[in-house]
Amino acid sequence: MAPSPRLAFRSSSQDSGNGLSITSAAVKKGNPTVIKYSWKFHDKSPKYFAVGVVEVSSNDFTLLESAVETRAHGSNGQGTDTESIESLKKYPGKYVLVLVDTDDYDNRFATSKAFQVKKRDF
Repeated sequence: MAPSPRLAFRSSSQDSGNGLSITSAAVKKGNPTVIKYSWKFHDKSPKYFAVGVVEVSSNDFTLLESAVETRAHGSNGQGTDTESIESLKKYPGKYVLVLVDTDDYDNRFATSKAFQVKKRDF
């Protein structure tokens, strides 16, 4: 049986000129537990972006994927992909998903709304 969505949330990110914005994301229980996310892009979007999560209270960044090709996971200006969040198994809390520059993780292209990761998600 395929994992079912546990939590869905909408992005609060806007296109700030870099050409990327998160349009949706959902945590899916399973083995492994993943976050499925979608984004919009256009001609000025970077060729690649990295994916991470930031723990809201501590502002700690966890890298989930170092390079996702912007246009390889979709078409017509939209992409979709999944990333494992098994690395958060022992660290429940409130997080945001971020799409960041592959060369500078402090340079955020897009940020989702906050979501909870709970022990029972795994």
